[in-house]
Amino acid sequence: MNRIFFMPCLALLIFLGGCTHDMSRREIDEIDLVLVLAIDYDNGEYTVSGLYSTGGGADPEKGTGTGEEEVAKGTGRSAYEALEDLKLKNKKSISLAQAGSFLIGEAAAKQGLNRSLDFLSRDETIKMEALIYITKGKKAADFIQEGIENKQTIHEDLEAIEQKQQEILTRNDNTMVNILNDMKQTDSCVMVPYLIADESGYLIDGYAVFDQLVLRDYLDHETSDGVNFIRNIMRSYPVYLDNGVGLYISYTNTKLKTRLENQQVTVKITVSFESMLKEVLTQTNVFTAKEMERLTQEQNNYIRSIIEKPVKYSVENGLDILNLARQVENQNFVQWQGIKDTWADEISDIKYQYKVQSRISKSFILGED
Repeated sequence: MNRIFFMPCLALLIFLGGCTHDMSRREIDEIDLVLVLAIDYDNGEYTVSGLYSTGGGADPEKGTGTGEEEVAKGTGRSAYEALEDLKLKNKKSISLAQAGSFLIGEAAAKQGLNRSLDFLSRDETIKMEALIYITKGKKAADFIQEGIENKQTIHEDLEAIEQKQQEILTRNDNTMVNILNDMKQTDSCVMVPYLIADESGYLIDGYAVFDQLVLRDYLDHETSDGVNFIRNIMRSYPVYLDNGVGLYISYTNTKLKTRLENQQVTVKITVSFESMLKEVLTQTNVFTAKEMERLTQEQNNYIRSIIEKPVKYSVENGLDILNLARQVENQNFVQWQGIKDTWADEISDIKYQYKVQSRISKSFILGED
């Protein structure tokens, strides 16, 4: 009896499951899944451009982004109003749930990071691990359009950048959740990677500096590398010495110790790393104890010169690009209360101490016993 009752119920469940699957697929097919969102500002108006993939890009069985890329645009007095205008104009519904990258044009960045990201921070469908970039010297929409004209697959190129960064850095600090958290700390600058385009595609060339959430400047590549070392997120790094020796850093560790006495801030930066020889173009036997000691000192000096660059920038411009406010507060809480209101004036007077230590690990040479 139980078996007779069970079989019709099972058949009904299978039928309903099939209907639900077909309905879900049909609903998904009626949605354009935005893969990259660009935010721009010009003449008092915001433009939001959503890049999505056609031809099966929204079909879960065919994968995301397998078709051609198209762009839909909307305009408005705010970024949110521009997004709603985009949704209104687009033939299909728009979803940001699959957006992996958000590009902010230079003009929009100068209006304030909060003006471009506030509406996204209130969207519960946004991926918190989505990455944020600034497009240096141009609109984000133009950045995308030029890529399409060059027959690039934009979202795949941006994913490739993310993968490259994971090889260089221990983590990506430009995720949506990290940037939103950094924006709450107004004593320090918010640092967002900026993109440039060349013939090979897109490249991260350094950090855009936001002071009070407004774009202030761009750091060059080596200064940005110094920021990554001090932030303790550098995973690997090449070292090029003048004597024809090249090395590759495979491990780094940076510690910051701050001291606040009589309203004088002192920061001690200790960098430890390991490297291996990758190129030797000199006739000198570099494997002797004396030569290895000399190379070790040279690579220490090389890395110190890198970490001194962002320190020099911070002192000369009075901008906390190293997130020192939080470090000083955490390590000197009582004394911090006496300078927190004048922190911006203290930045240029900070004293720095350096300790760089390293070792060169064994290197292998093909063909040798």
